[in-house]
Amino acid sequence: MNLLAIDTTTDVCALAVYRQDRWFEHNRFAPRLHNRHVLSMVDSVLDAAGITALDLDRIAFGAGPGSFTGVRIGAAVSQGIALACDAKLIPIANSAVAAEALRRIGGVRGAVDIVRASRPGWCYRARYELSDTGVRCIDFDRLIAAGEAEDNTLDADALPVSAHLVGTLALRNLDDAVAPAFAQPYYVDGDSPWRPTESGSNG
Repeated sequence: MNLLAIDTTTDVCALAVYRQDRWFEHNRFAPRLHNRHVLSMVDSVLDAAGITALDLDRIAFGAGPGSFTGVRIGAAVSQGIALACDAKLIPIANSAVAAEALRRIGGVRGAVDIVRASRPGWCYRARYELSDTGVRCIDFDRLIAAGEAEDNTLDADALPVSAHLVGTLALRNLDDAVAPAFAQPYYVDGDSPWRPTESGSNG
């Protein structure tokens, strides 16, 4: 199994390749510049792993919810590569990545609420069950006013970004792989940039 993982949902452009039970990673702090760096970084991390895009079986990407531009860059790059190399895609929720990081780094177990910043004044909140073997989503991300977040929630933005963890969760969910055309980012009510046009309008 050769797997490429991409996460462009934060200020860090993060990539990782899994090959023969080894991980190869490439991270770059590049606020608002992911589109300039991500393709060359893909080439670099594939070269480090000793494979080409045509050798990929699966591509995982951080699918949000999150920054519209960042999420779309990761999704579009993943879909483009998958179409070119006949690979399948696995979208991974970024709240699941945060929960897995918390499980590993903080040693936290049980149900936890995880918040991540959205646009000013708003945040995403999700609930996960953390165990010794993995994480399970209890309540998927919802958009809430920042003031509604409870004091005991955990801030996902304080956790390290890791395409490695995106890929790790994908390897646990290989059966969820889909054709590139069906791999979509996660959006939540109230946070999609899409707005309906007026009735009868052609936009």
